[in-house]
Parts: sequence; C-alpha cells; structure tokens
Amino acid sequence: MSTPAPQTESPSHDRILEQALPLFATEGYGGVTMRMIARAAGLTIGTLYHYFPSKRALYLAVLDRAYGRAAKHWAQEVLHGPDDPHQRLATYVREYCAFVADNHDFVRLMKREQLEGDAEQMELQAASLFASQYQATVELFEELAPHLDSTLLAHSLLALVLHHYEVRALRPLFPGYQPEHEDPAHVADHVLGMLLHGIRPANA
Repeated sequence: MSTPAPQTESPSHDRILEQALPLFATEGYGGVTMRMIARAAGLTIGTLYHYFPSKRALYLAVLDRAYGRAAKHWAQEVLHGPDDPHQRLATYVREYCAFVADNHDFVRLMKREQLEGDAEQMELQAASLFASQYQATVELFEELAPHLDSTLLAHSLLALVLHHYEVRALRPLFPGYQPEHEDPAHVADHVLGMLLHGIRPANA
C-alpha cells in the first residue's frame, strides 16, 4: 500500500502560515528557524515538515497566501480589462490602499527584506510576487500617459501608497494630522488626485 500524500490544506496548515508571517516580518527570513515556527503554531517539528519540506517552501507559501492571490487578481482582472483605463486605475488604487492598510505584517516583511538587501530574497520576491502586477501597472500607464515614463509612474504609485503606511506610527505625530488620513479610501482618493492632476488647482 502506498503512503498517503501529505495534506496541503487543513487547520494546522493554515495555522502554520498565520504564525509564520509575523515571525518572518519581525525576524527576517534568515532569523527564523523551522523550530520557531513549529513552536509558534503549537506543532511538532515533524508535523511542520509534513506540510512544508523546507523553510524556503514555507516562505513561498506565506508570500503566496499573504500577497500572491491579490497580485494575480490585480494583474489579470483589474489592471487589464475592458473598462476605461481611468476606471481601472481607480479600482486598483482603492483596492491596493485597502490591502496595504489591512496587512501590516506583510508590509513590514517586505520592508525588512528590502532594507536587508539580500539579492536572493529580492529576486524571489520580484519573480514570485510582483512581476505580473508591476508589468500590468506599467502597461496601464502606457495607455493613460504615453508621453511619460510609465516605469517611473508605476514606481511613484507604489511609493505614494506604501510609504504612507510604512510610517503609520509616525503620522499622528506630524502637524496637521487628521483621523481620515488612516482611511484607505481617503488615501486612495488623494493618490489618484496626485497621479492624475498633480497639485494644480481643480479649475486649472
């Protein structure tokens, strides 16, 4: 009789991924061990390896669960489509702001890995997470503003959204802070206004 294949979806599988994300976010890929993750999930190390044969496999699963599905949705269903490109941009920015606002551990993980600058981790993130979403964003800006550098526009969009939430603990300490600055819908409207109209008066 053949040995049954390991399960890929179960409460234990989900708990592993839930516990691994904040560990990777606080300690970085290199600072986390499989034993740490097993302990956080309340499982034996053998059970952990039953679901994930290596730390790299677990890390990839964490990234996919935290971001991969959303990135695929944006690349395939939002940024490309029959709608007017301005409407596609608005939908994308609003969904992206809401995602970043609600997924602090993932944002922290990405920021940590970028600051540490590990070339292998950067290549992994680019290939497994961001490539299709980024390319679709560039192509949308090529539709909207063919006279401008679509690559820089894509970077500017990411910067306007991500930096706002990367400094979320600092924002309330700045003069002029308003509670609505926490609202992703408010942030999305601001980002869209900056991208489409700059700082010119509305009647200019």
